[in-house]
Amino acid sequence: DDKRKQKEAGDYFNAGKNHFRGKDIASAVEAFTHAIMLRPEKGEYFYNRGNCYNKQGETQKALLDYSMAIRIDNKTAPYYEHRGMCYKKLGNYEESVKDYTNAIRLEGSNGAFYYNRAIAYMCLTPPDYEKALEDYDLAVKLSQQKYRPLFNRGNCLRKMGRVAESITDLKQAVELEQSKPESHNNLGLSYLEMGKLEDAVDHFGTAIQLDQERETAIYYNNRGLAFLRMERFEACFQDFDVATQLNPNDPNYFFNRGNAYLTVKNVEQALSDLDEAISLAQSIPAYYHSKGVAFQALGRKAGAIEMFDKALALNPKYVPSLYHLGLMYHTEGQHEQAAQMFSAVIRLVPQDRRGHESLGIVHTELKLHQHAVNDFAAAIKFASQYPDSYI
Repeated sequence: DDKRKQKEAGDYFNAGKNHFRGKDIASAVEAFTHAIMLRPEKGEYFYNRGNCYNKQGETQKALLDYSMAIRIDNKTAPYYEHRGMCYKKLGNYEESVKDYTNAIRLEGSNGAFYYNRAIAYMCLTPPDYEKALEDYDLAVKLSQQKYRPLFNRGNCLRKMGRVAESITDLKQAVELEQSKPESHNNLGLSYLEMGKLEDAVDHFGTAIQLDQERETAIYYNNRGLAFLRMERFEACFQDFDVATQLNPNDPNYFFNRGNAYLTVKNVEQALSDLDEAISLAQSIPAYYHSKGVAFQALGRKAGAIEMFDKALALNPKYVPSLYHLGLMYHTEGQHEQAAQMFSAVIRLVPQDRRGHESLGIVHTELKLHQHAVNDFAAAIKFASQYPDSYI
C-alpha cells in the first residue's frame, strides 16, 4: 500500500510539473494537491504548489506552502528564497531579509540571493543602504547576468549621494541593455542630480523613444524637471503636460508642474496644480508647503501660515516650512518667533547657510550683536554648501 501511494503521489507530482511547464497552472495546483494528500511529508510537493500559487498571484497561499516546505526540510535554499519573495510582496521586509539570509547560509555562492536581499534592505524603514550596497557588490561579482545588479547598485549609490559611482554603474547597465528605457531614465536621474542637465535630457529623451507604448509618464516628468532647471520653460511645461495626461492619478506630476508655475510667477495656475496634488495625496508635507509659498507670493499671509503649519503637522522637522515660517514671523516683526524657527532649521541642518544668515539678521535687529557675528561667521563657513531655494 505504501509503495502504491508513493507511486501514485509521484505520478501526480510529475503531472503537476508538466502542467506547470505547459502553463496550465490550475491543473498543476490540482495535481500537486493530490500528491500532497498522498504524501504530506514531502517538502518539494508543497514548494511546487507554492510556485503555482505565486504564479496565480495568491501570495498568502504561496507563503503558507513555502512555510510547510521549510518545516519539513529546512536545508533547501530555494524554499527560503521563494518565501522571502512572498514576504517582500506582502511588505514584510524584515522577514524577507531573514529568509534570504537563511538561503545565503545554505548556498553562499548564489548571486540572486544577495541581489534580492539587497532589494529588501532598500525597502526597510528606514532603508539600510550600506547593507544593500554590500549585497549588490556580491551580486555583481557572483551573477552571470549583471544588468540587474549593476542597475540597482547604481540606484542605491545615487540614494547614498555617491552620484559619480552611480553614473559608472548605470552606464555599464545601459551598455549591457541598450534597449531598456528604465536604464536610460535612471542614468538621466543621476546626471540630473550631478547637474549635468544636457546629459540628463538626452537620456530621458532616449527613454521616451524606447518606450514604444508611450505610456511611461515618469520619463516625461523627469525630463520636465531637467528642462525646469535649465530654464527652458516651454519645453518643461510641454513635458509636465504630457505626464499629467498620461497619468492623471500621480500627484507628483501636478506638484512638479505647480512648482514650475511658481518659478515663472504664474501663481494662480500653480495653486490649481497644487490643489490637485493635495486632492490626490493629503499626507505629503511638500504639497502644503508649496501652496504656502504660493499664498506668500499673493500676500495671503494667514493662508501661507496655515499651509506651513499643515506641513509641519505632518512632519515637525520639515525644514522648508520651518524656514518660511521664520521669514513670515520676521516680516511681521515677531523676532523671537522668527529666531525660534531659524534655530530649529539649524538644529536639523547645521550646515544650512540660509538658516545661519537669516538668524544673524534677526539677532542684529534684536541688538544681540555677538550672536549675530557668530551666525554670519557660520554662514560664511558653509557658503559652498548653500542649499537650494526652499520654494
